[in-house]
This record gives sequence, structure tokens and C-alpha cells, in this order.
Amino acid sequence: MIGDLRPEHYREFLRLNEEFVHWLSPLDEVRLKWILERADYARQIESAPGVVGGVLIGYPHNVDYPDHKNLIWLSQNLDDYFYIDRIIIDGSAQGRGYGARLYQDIEDFARRRGYQYLACEVNTKPANPGSHRFHEKTGFQAIGDKDYPKYDAALRYYAKKL
Repeated sequence: MIGDLRPEHYREFLRLNEEFVHWLSPLDEVRLKWILERADYARQIESAPGVVGGVLIGYPHNVDYPDHKNLIWLSQNLDDYFYIDRIIIDGSAQGRGYGARLYQDIEDFARRRGYQYLACEVNTKPANPGSHRFHEKTGFQAIGDKDYPKYDAALRYYAKKL
């Protein structure tokens, strides 16, 4: 049910990204390929055979991605972490445990590679209360908040000890 994110999934991934762009950054296929070249983890979960129900992309803390504001903040506040950059669960597939399964998969992945923490961020502006509840329920601890006026956004950073 969980497998690698492959080129045949890109169109559906970009559709999902657009659906939830208010919590993410805009993305086109060129930028998606650039991101995936840097990602150590890029997996998808099927909601039915051949149907993408969700996607998760992650990087090690030392990835070559110098302008990523969240990696910059995390690197100033946390050591030896694996970063969850983007998780999207299709609206029609939410509530089925797909996010929890992808998180367990990336947690296992990061633990096997010896990272001390799994880290991510969740929007506080625009608010994403469901994501905050999910992260707190799954053992993540808030480690800081940051406003980004340039993007009209604010984030709460989370980490989970592995």
C-alpha cells in the first residue's frame, strides 16, 4: 500500500498540492522534480489500487537546499534530524489512517538511518488545528514558533525523539 513516489504519480501529487496550497507552497512539475532530486524519502500511499491517497516527502537535516526557510530555522534549533517537508492526504481519503501510516514509515526510515529526531512544521497562520492535534497525538513536541510576514504565514515547529 505504501510505495515510492514515481513519475506516474506526479500529476496526482501536483493536483493534491494545489488543493492544499494554502498550507503548502505552490509547485509545478519542474520544481517537484528539483525537490525529489534532494529528497531521501518520497513515498505515496494508495487509497485504491493505482490511486494516490497521500504523499510524504522528507530530507536529512544536511540536504543541499540552502534557501529552505524551515530547514534553516530547524538547523539553528535542532541537531541530527530528518525533516518532513510535505505531507498531503487526499481530502476524500482523510480519516482512514493514511497519515499515521506514512508517518510510521518515515519514522522507521529515519530511525534505521540513525537520526535522533524527526522534525516538521505546521501552520498557525493560516491555522491548521487538525495537523497540530495529529502531531501532538503522535508524540511530537512543539519546539518553537516563527512568523513569516513575507509569506503572510506563521509556523509552529515540532520534533519527535527517535
